[in-house]
Amino acid sequence: MSSTLTRYTLGQVVGAEAGAELSAGWNRTVAEAKEQAFSRLQEELRSAHQELRLRDEEVTRLSRIREQVEAELEELTASLFQEAHNMVRDANTRQAAAERSLAEARMQVEVLTAEVSALKTLVLTSTPAMPNPHLHPQIDKTKSCDDSGGGGLFRKHRRSPSHFNLKYGRENSPPDSPVKENHSQSAPAGTCVPPVPLDQVEPKDGIEVDPNVHREFLVWRQCPTMDKSTPFVARVYREDIDLCLDFNNHELAERVGRAVESGNIFIEAVGDRTKTAFPKKCALLEVPRQCHYRMKLGDQDSWHSISQICRNRITAVIDFLNYLKYIERGLVKSSVHDVYWEIARLRKEMCLARLGLSLSS
Repeated sequence: MSSTLTRYTLGQVVGAEAGAELSAGWNRTVAEAKEQAFSRLQEELRSAHQELRLRDEEVTRLSRIREQVEAELEELTASLFQEAHNMVRDANTRQAAAERSLAEARMQVEVLTAEVSALKTLVLTSTPAMPNPHLHPQIDKTKSCDDSGGGGLFRKHRRSPSHFNLKYGRENSPPDSPVKENHSQSAPAGTCVPPVPLDQVEPKDGIEVDPNVHREFLVWRQCPTMDKSTPFVARVYREDIDLCLDFNNHELAERVGRAVESGNIFIEAVGDRTKTAFPKKCALLEVPRQCHYRMKLGDQDSWHSISQICRNRITAVIDFLNYLKYIERGLVKSSVHDVYWEIARLRKEMCLARLGLSLSS
């Protein structure tokens, strides 16, 4: 029995030792697994840190590139704006120069047209029976006057070669001279003409001359100018032009006055297709009227419908101012008497147009 107990005890000891060894092996295995897992996690952490560092470097590089691109874009935008500003400024300068050249060219064309019309009139009024002294200065004027003295009762006044029928610059037919023609020509532009005594002015059909108006005209005729400070021009504006261009639409009337003085006004008849039988509002009178004409000021694209009376008043002022400009430029070669009566006739046309009466021509 004792031997049996000994064997049992030895078995327990051996089993305990085997369990201890098994437990120690398991602990070692667990420790090794933990160590391997820790090593793997450390390696992954190092890889993650390395990847983050690379990404930070990439972000920094991209931010630097973005800032550089933004700076270049801002510089390019400023350069483009500056270049566009310079181009606009150069275009405006060229446009102003072109408009100035166009205005000068129009003025030259107007002067040349008037000279050509005057020369045509000189040629057309010269005949073998009655040669024009402007074309044939070698003709003895005294002899011509003596030869025609016997028929003075039936003598007709010849047409002045520098007058245009009502619409100066738009028609070429010269009007009849209202007084006896004086063969002396006017001085060139820029020179002064000596005054003529009032008692030498020949009335027409018993019409008397206003001494104050004639005196101011003679002073103005010595040195013609369009300056409104001169008494004659100021009187004409006060008594005729300002009243003729006085319309209900005061703002548009002022613009019309400036356009008439500068010559930048266009008036044309409305086409038959656009004509209406119903009245429409006149832009100047601001009342319903039959508007068969339209008007454009300067370089504007908008047209204004105007009535017959407004058109007549504006054109009458244009004709008068154009005649004064021709005198100022030395294009009118008629005598002082003829010029005075022609100015009186044009002032009468403005008065008729202002009253709504039909014009004389």
